[in-house]
Amino acid sequence: MRPILVALLLAALPVAAQDGPLTAEEFESLVEGRTLTYGAAGSDAYGVEHYHPNRRVTWAWIGDDQCLSGRWYQQGPNDDPAICFVYDDTPFETQCWQVFRQGNGLRAVYLGGGGPSVLYELVDRPGSLVCGGVGV
Repeated sequence: MRPILVALLLAALPVAAQDGPLTAEEFESLVEGRTLTYGAAGSDAYGVEHYHPNRRVTWAWIGDDQCLSGRWYQQGPNDDPAICFVYDDTPFETQCWQVFRQGNGLRAVYLGGGGPSVLYELVDRPGSLVCGGVGV
């Protein structure tokens, strides 16, 4: 089998029970102050998100210098948590993900329809995002 196919198959395996989805506190301790680049399996980078204090975020699609500001929160109990994002430009649309540790990074499984259903942390970028020519 090709190495990339093996990696995709391994990524599709269910996560063991002890490696369940991260709670808000666990997620926050891993991401606050960081700028992470995400991508779907077998594809290039998809987007970049900076995690500010107080559970605020800034998202940018790769190749787009316009950014979306928003916030995140936990939905559901600690034994089955989802990390949900609401962005200022669409305050009535919530995007929820179950986030897992995977190796040295994160794997996020989307709990809604459309778009990639699984994103992976590809890069931890130093610094902040550049939005419309202004650093965030």
